[in-house]
Amino acid sequence: MAARSESQIKADLEAARADLSGTVEELSDYFSPKANVERAKADAQKKARALADRAQDTVQQASTGKPEALGKVALAAGGALALGALLVRRILK
Repeated sequence: MAARSESQIKADLEAARADLSGTVEELSDYFSPKANVERAKADAQKKARALADRAQDTVQQASTGKPEALGKVALAAGGALALGALLVRRILK
């Protein structure tokens, strides 16, 4: 193995420090409760937007008369009606 110069050793140490510093920061962010909440919130918002987009597409397709989309809209409306009825029943008890 060839002998390394002092400047090469210093450069290697600095590179290792920078790499470890980045790793510590990544671990700190990964285990941070606040960061976890923010990631979960962003993920939930992304999923909600995707679901809303799909629902909007289905309603648009239903308005053009596509049978499959009409069925999905009818099923969703029935589910919403059933949920509403259950909530009213529970409130009135």
